[in-house]
Amino acid sequence: MPKTSIAHIRREYRNKGLNENQVPARPLPLFERWFQEALQAKLLDANAVILATLTPLGRPATRTVLLKGVDQRGFVFFTNYESQKGRELVRKPYASLLFFWKELGRQVRVDGKVSKVSASESDDYFKTRPLGSQLGGLGFRPKPGHP
Repeated sequence: MPKTSIAHIRREYRNKGLNENQVPARPLPLFERWFQEALQAKLLDANAVILATLTPLGRPATRTVLLKGVDQRGFVFFTNYESQKGRELVRKPYASLLFFWKELGRQVRVDGKVSKVSASESDDYFKTRPLGSQLGGLGFRPKPGHP
């Protein structure tokens, strides 16, 4: 089987692009508008975002999480505090988020300091999760065939 050269794989994006000099001083309303457009376009997992943290060795670690809220305080996602990402965020409370909406030809990067939401906000979200997801969040997995 012949090797495919990945260097030549490219498609043309028809979006006009965004000049960083034209980004408003307060970019949150622009993000909110774009996020609504992603939802209206019925993009699969429009709230999926790549989260980048730093390992104890200073190496980047990325994974996908789900955005659960956004407001003037910032962008909200939830994780188990004892997970790798939870420990990394406590050790070095800075992160980067990357939304990629390929169907719209858009991506949004958010960099900044992170902090925990209130315990009550965290508890309220936890209660909305299905039981299996709650157990997984605590580090437990239900055995097949058991409720």
